[in-house]
Amino acid sequence: MSAMTPEAREIMAYLKKHNLAEQLNLQVNKLCKKRSDDPFGFLSSQLHSLAAPPVITKVVGREVLSACGMPAIEVDIFCKVNDNVRFAARGSAIVPAGGKELDEDEKRYNGKGTLKATTGISEIAHSVVGGMKPKQQDQCDDTLSKNQAKIGETATTAISIAICKAAAELAGIESFTHVRNLIRDDAKTPTFKIPKPMVQLIKGGTSGCNLQFSEILVYPIKGKKFSAQLEQCCRLYQCLGDVIAAKYGESFRIGSASGGYVPPINALSEALDLIQEAATAAGLNTWADVALAVAGGYWKEGYVIKPKDKPQSADDMIQFYVSVLKQNAGVMTLINPLTIADAAQWSKLSSALNEDEDLKAKNYEFIASVSRTEDIKSIKKTATGISMKVEDLVTVTQAIRFANDVIDSKLALSVGAEESGTNETFPADFAVGVGASYVKFGGAFGSQNVDKYNRLLQIETILQ
Repeated sequence: MSAMTPEAREIMAYLKKHNLAEQLNLQVNKLCKKRSDDPFGFLSSQLHSLAAPPVITKVVGREVLSACGMPAIEVDIFCKVNDNVRFAARGSAIVPAGGKELDEDEKRYNGKGTLKATTGISEIAHSVVGGMKPKQQDQCDDTLSKNQAKIGETATTAISIAICKAAAELAGIESFTHVRNLIRDDAKTPTFKIPKPMVQLIKGGTSGCNLQFSEILVYPIKGKKFSAQLEQCCRLYQCLGDVIAAKYGESFRIGSASGGYVPPINALSEALDLIQEAATAAGLNTWADVALAVAGGYWKEGYVIKPKDKPQSADDMIQFYVSVLKQNAGVMTLINPLTIADAAQWSKLSSALNEDEDLKAKNYEFIASVSRTEDIKSIKKTATGISMKVEDLVTVTQAIRFANDVIDSKLALSVGAEESGTNETFPADFAVGVGASYVKFGGAFGSQNVDKYNRLLQIETILQ
């Protein structure tokens, strides 16, 4: 018997190292027992489960435009899959006004460019997460967080989102399912619900609209399907546009960057009157069919209700809200009615409503917009819900942990997105995956908002 050649010895060593003969024999035996009509498909599936998990091989950053024409950060994730490098997923995020990642060159986009941030993503981010497995989101995010100072906060968010979407794509599942799996690996098929939409109707505090409250929203009371709920909200939104255009001119029919209308009004009562007129035209009852949410102002200069008014005390604001709710039965939710610093006053507001004969029978909701776990603890006894954005928590892992803290505190969770943001639809998948009660994606205007609502319509169809 002739001696083995060096090449033959290398082949035998390779087969032994990877246990190929035994594994192939095992899979063929499974095939014979299964007697699949698609033997090669069966073997492919079985062998795929034995393949090395995909790893990140390249991270590419670029400057793109948001839906409002402002520069944003977009990130592509490439992974090594079955010895081949392939594009896996894309994530994007917008740098907030005044963000440190904005360019210093005033000639480019008036100093709001993102080249400074995107130029270093390919080099810095690859050195940080290159070779890591996308399915290990917590480990990837932990590494990103440790290097956030070098990468940049917004770029970190875009990379984290892209990694999450890549893991879902490579596993052949939807992003909302992957988010749920990151929370807990259900032994049974997980159940999902589509959150109720909170659609922005009027945007306050903008040029031309002197309303000191940040926004007024509509959300459904009736309608089991998300598509039916969204139709009600959009119908009211469209009729409100007609009412505003007829009263102030066609130029006011165009929505703001966040989608809400900006009529030239000064008082909350004016805004609510416009909405009531639109609801009548839409054939909707603003108490039985849909409800309204009033979001408090930014309160940077104190509790100012009307332009040029003196700041009100917390007690004055409580009386103001009691008056508003008594005159407007459709308002069922107050978002940030007072500052988090005035957390003790939230309970006084709740008590004032419970003590009023006309209001105590109604179940009002109080939602606080926060991004710190300690704020949840300080407000959970008086608030009924918390509003959050993935961007505020920076990474997907931190956002999931925060969402879990909200739900574990028996509070309703509302998931929103950055105003004037990108067409990134991940917030919609995230909201479904974590089990949010509401989504707050702006008005029914602008692709940055509509794309997210459309993604929820897609998810509804997928779940049917």
